Amino acid sequence: MRRGLTTYTTLRAAITSCVLCILLLLFCQLAAFPSVNVASVTLMLMPVYLMMTGLIAGFLPMAACTLMLLIALLTSGGTTLLLYGALYILPMLAVFTYGVYKRQPFWQVLLMVIGALFTAQILIFVLLQRATNFTLYETAANAVANFVNDSPMRDSMLYVFCTSGLLGVPAAMKDTAFTVLEDGSFYFSQEAVTELLSQIRSLISMQLQSLMPSLLVSGSVLSGVMGLGFGVHYGQRSRHRRAVRLNEPEQDIPDLDMPPLSRWHIPRPWGIRIGILGLGYLLIRIAMNETMLLIGALMWQVFAVCYSLQGLAAIHYTQKQRGTSKFWRVALIVASMTLSFMQTVLIIFGILDQITDARGLRPPLAPRTNREE
Repeated sequence: MRRGLTTYTTLRAAITSCVLCILLLLFCQLAAFPSVNVASVTLMLMPVYLMMTGLIAGFLPMAACTLMLLIALLTSGGTTLLLYGALYILPMLAVFTYGVYKRQPFWQVLLMVIGALFTAQILIFVLLQRATNFTLYETAANAVANFVNDSPMRDSMLYVFCTSGLLGVPAAMKDTAFTVLEDGSFYFSQEAVTELLSQIRSLISMQLQSLMPSLLVSGSVLSGVMGLGFGVHYGQRSRHRRAVRLNEPEQDIPDLDMPPLSRWHIPRPWGIRIGILGLGYLLIRIAMNETMLLIGALMWQVFAVCYSLQGLAAIHYTQKQRGTSKFWRVALIVASMTLSFMQTVLIIFGILDQITDARGLRPPLAPRTNREE
């Protein structure tokens, strides 16, 4: 079998990627709530992992990891979870493979991947809404509350939720809600349990409503950017290292003409259009209709994620200009993906960079010529 992007780059890379995938899926299935674990990993991590595997180890290891993921979905959650997982993963992998194989530009492949992930999540959301008779949030909230109520650790979980501030016992119940026995065990009164379960339902329903727009937009964009960006970056590094270490010709693995992070920016015409979407924040604050609220949240998420990326690129450019060490440049990228307050900082820097063009990335304006007749 000839080595290359369409098969495998090296045997070591292929085996390593498959072993890591097996270990991750086994951990998810052996831990508590395997179906939830596998579904969460499929949603949050696997698009990134599979794209990186394809560009570092090759398409054949990527296909093997995808097959293992589908088997894990089937064994942990049955046919239903398998169908939802396949609907989410396979279209994204199809457009990714096509774009990379055809050597299409980086931004075009990225938009295709984001579009596939976004569309798949919309379809899954619609199917779940129909399956629950358009009461998805309420059904999910009831399922969580019923799980807590039926758990043998119910009182311990409720105690942890109360002490962490997620839930609270009303002042009128404080004297009767909690009873400690002589042996050190404790329990909540039935009245307090009913109140706390009601708070759980409200909390889960509200969190899901606020999480959905972020998952659709920010989740799709973040998965696409991380999977394709890291895949191209580390795929090219591995390609060069193998060529130097093994003294062999470099394999034909495309870089898709991906620009360095320090040169990522939104062209000015699109910057204005995307800036208008920031008005969706006002809809979130004043809209009374659920549909308008969702539209406003989606508009704001598009604005926030685009300008966050521009802000990250602008700060990265400044760091490189000042000779900041690679450790701190990577730390900034990790912080921007893990710390919520960083999004606000990046949006501010992104807006300033868009207005001032501090990096000088805009093409110069063509001079006007006045021709006299």
